[in-house]
Amino acid sequence: MRSGYAIAAAVVVWLWSHLVPAESPDEGLALSCLGEREALVVSRQMPYARVTVDAREGYFVLDFGADVSAITPQGFADPAKPAPIAGSRDRYRDFRFFGNWGQVRLLLQRRAPVSGSVAQAGVIGTDFLSRHIYTVDYRGAALYRAQPAGFCSDTALQAAAFVPLSTRGYYSSQPATLNCPRAGGPGRCPNIPSLPIRLGGVEAIAQLDTGFDDGAQPHSLNINQAMFDALQRSGVRLQARPEIALQLSTCQQGISERVDAYRVPAGTALEFIGMNGQAVRREAQVTVFVKRPPREALVCGGIGTWQQPAAQLGASFFASGMLIVDPFSARVWYRR
Repeated sequence: MRSGYAIAAAVVVWLWSHLVPAESPDEGLALSCLGEREALVVSRQMPYARVTVDAREGYFVLDFGADVSAITPQGFADPAKPAPIAGSRDRYRDFRFFGNWGQVRLLLQRRAPVSGSVAQAGVIGTDFLSRHIYTVDYRGAALYRAQPAGFCSDTALQAAAFVPLSTRGYYSSQPATLNCPRAGGPGRCPNIPSLPIRLGGVEAIAQLDTGFDDGAQPHSLNINQAMFDALQRSGVRLQARPEIALQLSTCQQGISERVDAYRVPAGTALEFIGMNGQAVRREAQVTVFVKRPPREALVCGGIGTWQQPAAQLGASFFASGMLIVDPFSARVWYRR
């Protein structure tokens, strides 16, 4: 009987090892080179980290598409909400995220732009995120932070099936060095990782927006008028989808922006352009939303005000694997 149990156990072990997919985040990679680790919560394809402000705990979305961090006090579970320090509207004490940052600046966001299974208490933007290398492991529910010294080598990342994309000129640990040629040039650069893409022969820069909830329409791509016009000139016949058009608020009170939706036609794919100038990834099922801010909202900035083709990538493009955002080498690495 004991030998029968042993055989049965061996069969179970064999089945487990062969039939259960491996989801180890560090497969082929020394986990220690990713740096410090914190837990991550993923809701509506967006990554959330647990943050403490003034001894109150809440969940902040990690938003590489925002260059300024914000706080939504109502998102904290504690009845006593965090409040700015006396005499200030945007300075908060005891901000803890991978350690204590002390007193920090957080813009007030009275309402979170999305609602999901996680109460959003704020946004961690690139004013914080550009100071370290961050690895977002969506499947493994983990967030890592590292400095360049001791971080994983290119050889190790490539051996672990990571693919690099350039963000040069658009994202840096030293924002003053940015030149962002498609965004108006030096002095006008939002410090947001932006990747080279191509759609229907039209080349553009696409902002990596991990806070862009595109759960209702996975693989959503916001584009500006310049890119829409370029697609029309190149012969791409975008198919209108008025049933999912949006009406969005802007930074100007009482001013809204209509965002028209289109389906990318069959045979046309969104391409991500690698370090050698060749396409390293193609996505055929893409929904395009065209941003046309009204004149009164141009002061709000964003790709809608740019004169050259530009886009924003929805969170779903990278939410199924791992994402490394490195402001020091100006690269993003992803693994699907």
